[in-house]
Amino acid sequence: MNRLTLILGNSWRDLRGSDGRISMATQTALLFFLLTLTLTSASIQNYLADNLDQMLGSDLVVESHSPLTEDDEAAFRAMAGGLSVTQLADITLTHKDEWARVQLKLVDDAYPLQGNLQIGDTPVATQRAVSRGPNVGEIWIDSRLAVKLGTQVGDILTIGDVDLTLSAVLFHEPDRIMEGHSVAMRAMAHAKSLNGASIESSKGRTRYLVTANETQQQAIETWSRQTLPGASVTTKFGGQHPLASFWQRTENFLGLASVILFFMGAVALDMTNRRWLAKMRYRLAIYASFGTRTCTAMLMALGEWLAGFLLSITLASALAIWAYAWIIAELQGYFPGLRAGWHVESALKTIGLFFLLLLALQIPSFIQLSRASLLSLIRNPTENSHVGQRLFWSITAVTLLAAAYSDNMLLTGMTLTAIAAALALMAVLTWAIIRLGDLWGLRRAGLLPFAFFMMRQRLFAKSAQVMGLGLCGLLLLFSLMLMRDLGTTMEGYGRNHDGNLMIAEAQSDQIDAIHAWAQQTGSNVRTLRPFVSAQLVSVNGQALVDMQKPSDTLATLKDPIRLSWTDAMPQNNRLVGGKWWRQGTANWQQISAEPEVMTDMGFNYGDTLTYQIGGGSYDFTLVASHAYQPGAGSITFWFQVPLSAKAQIDAPTRYMGSMELPEPAWDALAGLWQQYPTLSLVPLQELTERFDQTLGIVTKVTSGYAAMVLLLALFVLAASVSGFSADDRQKNGLLMSMGLRETDCLKLNFYDWGVTALIAAAGAVAGTWSAGLLIYQAQFNLTYNPDILWVVAMVVAMVATVCFVGYLACRQSLKVSVRDLMAT
Repeated sequence: MNRLTLILGNSWRDLRGSDGRISMATQTALLFFLLTLTLTSASIQNYLADNLDQMLGSDLVVESHSPLTEDDEAAFRAMAGGLSVTQLADITLTHKDEWARVQLKLVDDAYPLQGNLQIGDTPVATQRAVSRGPNVGEIWIDSRLAVKLGTQVGDILTIGDVDLTLSAVLFHEPDRIMEGHSVAMRAMAHAKSLNGASIESSKGRTRYLVTANETQQQAIETWSRQTLPGASVTTKFGGQHPLASFWQRTENFLGLASVILFFMGAVALDMTNRRWLAKMRYRLAIYASFGTRTCTAMLMALGEWLAGFLLSITLASALAIWAYAWIIAELQGYFPGLRAGWHVESALKTIGLFFLLLLALQIPSFIQLSRASLLSLIRNPTENSHVGQRLFWSITAVTLLAAAYSDNMLLTGMTLTAIAAALALMAVLTWAIIRLGDLWGLRRAGLLPFAFFMMRQRLFAKSAQVMGLGLCGLLLLFSLMLMRDLGTTMEGYGRNHDGNLMIAEAQSDQIDAIHAWAQQTGSNVRTLRPFVSAQLVSVNGQALVDMQKPSDTLATLKDPIRLSWTDAMPQNNRLVGGKWWRQGTANWQQISAEPEVMTDMGFNYGDTLTYQIGGGSYDFTLVASHAYQPGAGSITFWFQVPLSAKAQIDAPTRYMGSMELPEPAWDALAGLWQQYPTLSLVPLQELTERFDQTLGIVTKVTSGYAAMVLLLALFVLAASVSGFSADDRQKNGLLMSMGLRETDCLKLNFYDWGVTALIAAAGAVAGTWSAGLLIYQAQFNLTYNPDILWVVAMVVAMVATVCFVGYLACRQSLKVSVRDLMAT
């Protein structure tokens, strides 16, 4: 009991000191972020699971990009209690001179199987429920589309050569959940209305809504996997919400962002650990003088650390519960029915992970204490030999956190590589500048040479300060500058190389019409690349639908992608690995993939990739990897096969390319789309607007994250000052006892912090630059050109802030007597 009282008393005394408060605040902030993310995620996952049976529109949904044959559909109907077949296609709908990209749903007489549709006569009309879709010859559009096109009930809309009457505004569909997080504008028509018009596209889907009991559902799932290997199956009983994997990827992104936060927290904790370690050496020496065994003393030291950790759990949990309740209240506008709940198991797992991370950071200190002799405990030796241990365990902790959250190890590796390179550069710069400055000042008098001499005497401590502040600056710049520059860089490059209109998809029978229209309007077709729509269904025999890891690449590959063919390496590609096929090769079952796809999916050379193309199944062996390079347009493909594969694949050829339109030609686009509604053209301005919208959403979502970064940056700065305050007090006391004035001490302090801040700022800028190069080169193969004035402004702001805080700390330490300054 006496030992417990002593442990708690020492812990409380530690918390009353500045180092203890900074350490507690850092731990609490990090755990608060992770707990809030965990609790929010658990509530959303529960909501998605409970919500699945309310908006599915049936007991089971089978969705495929390849429709069933008539015989297979008849067999399907025999197994199901009820069946409704709907077709979905992306088209461009026009009205007068207005146009909009729309997801068109063609329904049959059985739709909807469960639930009702909600429609009205105007976009703001009172909604009414109906139990069936539009009649033959009619079309319904959603309220956003009605406003966009400027239509009203009774207007005629033309799709190809078919005229349809707008008879209602569509508000709700019972199977709306199947659209996931799509915000596409919607239209609905009867399937028999467009028998004479082709709406086929590479992204077309056929959705089968089924009513069936559990036994029938199991039989249908088994049958559909064999008949439609690329189909997705969603059921009410144990099924996964279409948004579940999307939210999981969002959670992983936010969790991965915590790697940066934890890295900053680790720097602050490492700096405060210097004073904690000195106190523990003193205490262990006292324990040893009273005959306490080393293992008992170590357990008491561990107990003092655990007491602080338990207090941080209490504070972080209270703050996280408050933030969690606020976030759920905000999200209820987007997810009606979402409720907060007690997710104890998830919270305990997060606390356990955080405990392991902090323990990894603390292990070097405990190892150092356990191996120290009584004499070394009293003398309080330097810690230079333990810098490597602290660095190793810090990297281990960050790697553990990244592995727990990352679903794209390539990008994660690039980020961590940039951070490691910046730290290495800061260490080299610190040693080089301080040593060279010391050599320069050997034969010179004055405060600046003396400042270099003082920094030389505590080189390891100065290196820790520089790397801590530099890492803080790097992460701030990395979060702000890359996002700021990305939009401008991508827009300028796309405009120079790809014209102002992207041809996202054109069918073979539309190419002549595009060239004729271009000639009539004075436009220029810059590039056209052929491809077929191919869906990856298995890898080395393992079905893609059975792979459940939350990955953006996997989510994309579950839908059809563009598969192109070529013998020669395209001018805007370069070979990264493997061996490219020979010109005119007869071995057509070879394939090349982009390196990021290979890394994210874990592909290896020699793997067999099975694609479903045009109703047939085709096997390809992965033999090469190609990456994008600038100079010949930005149109490239994830996967490419030899030219000889074209004759072997029975599927319609489609084209992707770009055009340059003069200003008068834009008004003539509506006529081209009215004739070919499936022609997918995307203006560069629209792409830029989409990016800006995405950037705006990301900016809003990460505002809280940015606040956390700034908060931890303050902790790092405070720890940098507090962790070395005792050394500064001793230095100032010694200098003033030798006759130096306060102004001289302040000048020395300014030189000290100025050199520290300049080296840290140089490392931060270099790290941001290397991260930009890595990510731009790997993702876009573009040259990263940051705004130099903005960079200089950030460096000046960083140096000024550090020097100002150092100045305030120095002035505070000079307000006491010389005797007090020397008594540390």
